[in-house]
Amino acid sequence: MKNIISVTPYPAIHQWYVLYVRSRAEKKVKDRLDRLRIETFLPLVKVVRQWSDRKKHVQVPLFNGYLFLFIHPDDFLKVKMIEGVVDFVKYEKRYATIRPGEIETIRKFLETGIHLEATPDTFAPGEKVKINFGPLHDSVGELIEIRNEKHFIVRIEVINQILKVSVPVQYLEKI
Repeated sequence: MKNIISVTPYPAIHQWYVLYVRSRAEKKVKDRLDRLRIETFLPLVKVVRQWSDRKKHVQVPLFNGYLFLFIHPDDFLKVKMIEGVVDFVKYEKRYATIRPGEIETIRKFLETGIHLEATPDTFAPGEKVKINFGPLHDSVGELIEIRNEKHFIVRIEVINQILKVSVPVQYLEKI
């Protein structure tokens, strides 16, 4: 799949960066950044959690330990001082940036309401496919499984995770 990151060392404009935060501190860090008027994006998915006496629907981060920020490099130090922040994600020793289109792709997936699951990127490369029908029409990804269903992949390599979405076989086309 195409490379979605840039490794410009110190761009002079606002860009999307990936922030690594302590596990289970994503929402708290987002709230602190929001109070500083820093634009954030924390993709959340609804899951069912089982307790001994009940089940409950809760929203959890799609990417555990990660938060996306739209900031200027001058704000890096201010962000690093926030409780719960570990560091900015680096790629090839530079701060990794995410293209705005990739952020929009994640938002688009979340808006569909279909089940999403992020897993570590441990899959072998497969065939590229295009979705021809449904809410993800014209999306391109990588086929990772052929059973009763096919899984459509959007790679977010900078954080070593992928999105996996079940798509009916008749919606797919090889490219």
